[in-house]
Amino acid sequence: MVKPDAVMKAITGTWLYLNVTSYFDNGTISHNPDPGLGQFPVGILTYNTAGWMSANFMSSKPEDRPGDIDTEAPDVGTDAEWALIGKHTLAYAGPWYVSETTDKVEVGQITHGPTKVAWLPTWVGIELQKNYTLLEDKTMMRFRSKTQDGKNGDMFFRRLA
Repeated sequence: MVKPDAVMKAITGTWLYLNVTSYFDNGTISHNPDPGLGQFPVGILTYNTAGWMSANFMSSKPEDRPGDIDTEAPDVGTDAEWALIGKHTLAYAGPWYVSETTDKVEVGQITHGPTKVAWLPTWVGIELQKNYTLLEDKTMMRFRSKTQDGKNGDMFFRRLA
């Protein structure tokens, strides 16, 4: 059996979010975009060798991201505009680990958490489990999981570093 260290070494790095396909148990594709992140979100996952990770996603729609708001000038923009940015962002960080349920590095289960920080208070302290598959000589990664609304979801990432 492969030790988790070998799996962690294979996953460690930075991954660019490519897309997600959501589908029902009968295989029918769901065409409903994520209510917060929209149809074409952008995101990055980062994993380090010490066992810490961060996930950062946001909507790519300009109307979800008022362009004139800056942390250097917090009095710029309305509370509604700041709330709009928060509504269309997803971010969390904490430890990560993999299970010893397989003898292959390329396939298994990864857990993010318990999260230490999160954009939503209800996500602090939770664990997010996903089945992963490393593809194309470990340069692509697929997460397979159930979405919050009960659909199946396949998320794809490409290794950046």
